[in-house]
This record gives sequence, structure tokens and C-alpha cells, in this order.
Amino acid sequence: MGEEALEIERIYIRNNYQKHGLGSLLLNKAIEIAMECNKKKIWLGVWEKNKNAIAFYKKKGFVQTGKHSFHLGDEEQTDFIMTKALI
Repeated sequence: MGEEALEIERIYIRNNYQKHGLGSLLLNKAIEIAMECNKKKIWLGVWEKNKNAIAFYKKKGFVQTGKHSFHLGDEEQTDFIMTKALI
């Protein structure tokens, strides 16, 4: 994504703690850091079958801009690349 973007590698919240605003808190902190670093966008990869995470990121203004395949053991998996403009 280049120097103008900040990547969020992972945000994991245990099931018992989901839906309590922790994901929003962490995401907002990442956005704050990106803006302090003068980044124009923020992006992440999310597993295509993680419907809850995809819905969360869409609600937060992310859009799918691509996809990336990888292997987990013998199985091919796909991550959706999701991006949010900051400016």
C-alpha cells in the first residue's frame, strides 16, 4: 500500500468481550496514530469467512479494495483487503 498507508495487522477480541466497544477503541487508536503520522489511508486484511469482522469494518467506513490468497496448512484461504481513506 506504500508509505501513505498504515496497515492494521490484527485486531482480535475474545468472544466474551466482543460487542463491548473494545474493537472500536482499538481501531480508533490506530486511526489516531495513522493521522499523527500523516497517513492518507488505513488498511487491513480480513478472512473472507469472518462475516462479523467484515460487517464491523464496513460499519466503520472500510471498503473492500482487493483480496489476497494464502495457504494455511494444505488449505488455500482468502483475505479481503479493506481500506479506509483518512483525508
